[in-house]
Amino acid sequence: MEIRSGKLKTLVKICGLRTLDDAIRAAELGADAIGFVVAQASPRHVDFQTALEIANHILSHIHAQKTMPNPTGGVSGKAFQIRATPVLVMRSWSDVTNAQLQHWPGTIQVYEAIGGPNRKRIFGCSIEEANTLQHCPHELISALLIDAPNAGAGDDWNWCRPTQTWANRLPLILAGGLTPDQVAKAISQTQPWAVDVSSGVESSRGVKDFTKVRDFIEAARGAQSKVADSFPSASVTTFDQL
Repeated sequence: MEIRSGKLKTLVKICGLRTLDDAIRAAELGADAIGFVVAQASPRHVDFQTALEIANHILSHIHAQKTMPNPTGGVSGKAFQIRATPVLVMRSWSDVTNAQLQHWPGTIQVYEAIGGPNRKRIFGCSIEEANTLQHCPHELISALLIDAPNAGAGDDWNWCRPTQTWANRLPLILAGGLTPDQVAKAISQTQPWAVDVSSGVESSRGVKDFTKVRDFIEAARGAQSKVADSFPSASVTTFDQL
């Protein structure tokens, strides 16, 4: 979550981006994170090298904007608009090699609890899996993404928080079936640390509609989170802190 004027605001991740232009547009619209899916079966698939090149470009652009002085002696106003953290999204650890992961400059997200390198990751699963999973490398999980049972399909589900204590100690990212029309309701209902959208901001399968992206981000920003200050994730205010 982002702290603005002493209030907690839910962060936004735009997932399933495939080109540099799309990544830049999402970042300029205010996305806090941008996701690149390397799972072969996804209609939003990009190869690892393409995702890596886009991520490095975005990060270098962020750095340049943050250090660019303006005539008043401060920093460029655009520095606060371009801030998106690149997230590599995998269905399985076999989607990329450990050697490739060593070069990834951002956050990783995976739907397999066991395996992979000794590195912090976002763990994606359904609410049922979160509530029943016993064997999980909790010390390596920096955030929990709760998705619809058929992840990536854009299906609605009954948004709710996990009941497992271990899961509720983590920043919660809500995904699955979110759209500009109901993301505010989903945030009000579940109080997530962040929301994640892909198909809900597309004009056709795999093609982003940036009017919908803008509307989604604005709706999420307008939804006031009521998460207590004592909530564990309150101190983690950006994706790059995961």
